[in-house]
Amino acid sequence: MNGINLRIEQLINRFASGNKSVFAKMIDVGESNIRSYLNGTEPKFNVLEKICRALAINAEWLILGVGAMEKKDLILNNFSSTSNQPAVITVDSHNIDNIILVPQTLKAGYITAYNDPVFIKKLPSYRMPGLNNGIFRMFEVEGNSMYPTLSNKSYVVGQFVENWERDIKDNQIYAIISNEIEDGLIKRCINRISKYNNLICKSDNRRNYPTQNIDPKGIKEVWEIKLHLNFQLPDPADIFDRVNDLEAEMQEMKQLILHKSQQ
Repeated sequence: MNGINLRIEQLINRFASGNKSVFAKMIDVGESNIRSYLNGTEPKFNVLEKICRALAINAEWLILGVGAMEKKDLILNNFSSTSNQPAVITVDSHNIDNIILVPQTLKAGYITAYNDPVFIKKLPSYRMPGLNNGIFRMFEVEGNSMYPTLSNKSYVVGQFVENWERDIKDNQIYAIISNEIEDGLIKRCINRISKYNNLICKSDNRRNYPTQNIDPKGIKEVWEIKLHLNFQLPDPADIFDRVNDLEAEMQEMKQLILHKSQQ
C-alpha cells in the first residue's frame, strides 16, 4: 500500500475501531471500495473529499502525510472525570467556539454520546450574534412540557454551567443532560443541591407534566438557557380581542348594576 492507503487504514482504526463496514457508512461509500483501498487501490478525489468533509480530516495530511490528521475544528478537553466541563467542543477556522445543535431526533444519542468526538462531529454547528465569552450549545425543544414559554420544535441556546451547586439559579431555565429527565431536556430549576443533594426540575406546563427531583450524581451537563428561537410566531390578535370583549362585558355589567341601584 502507498501512503494514502496506509493513512486510510489509520482513519479506519481511529474512527471505526477497525470496522470497514462502519467506516464505509461514515464516509458514504461502499464497503467494497474500502476493502480495495486496503488492498492498494488508490481512492479517487471525490472519495478523499468525502473523507475530509465527513471526519474533518486535514487534506494535506491525507494526501501528503504532512501536518496533523484532524483539522483544528475539534478540541478534546482532557479533563478529569470529576470536572464539570464539556468533554468535546468545536471551534471554527478563527479558533472561535461553534454552537453545536442537538436536534430532537438525536436527543437520546446525545445523552449517551455527549463526550464522543465522532458523534459530536456529525452534529451541525452555527455561530450566533451576541453570544460570547462562554461555551454554548443549541437544543431543539421537544414536546409541550415547557409550553407556553417554549413551544415544541423551537430552539434554545444554553451557556455551559460549570459549578452546578453555586451557579444554577432558582426559577431559571436550563438544559439538563441526565438519564433521569424523561420528558425533554429543558426544565425550570430549583437548586437544592447543597442543602438536600437535589435539583428540582419543573415544567411550565405543570398540569400535564409533573415536577422531577434529580440526583446531581446522574447529571452529565447543565446549560443555562440564554436565547430562544421560535419560527412559529403566535398571533396575539385573538387574545386582545378576548380581553376587549371581556372589558366591554364588565362595563356593561357595571352599567346594569348602576341602573338597577338607581331604580
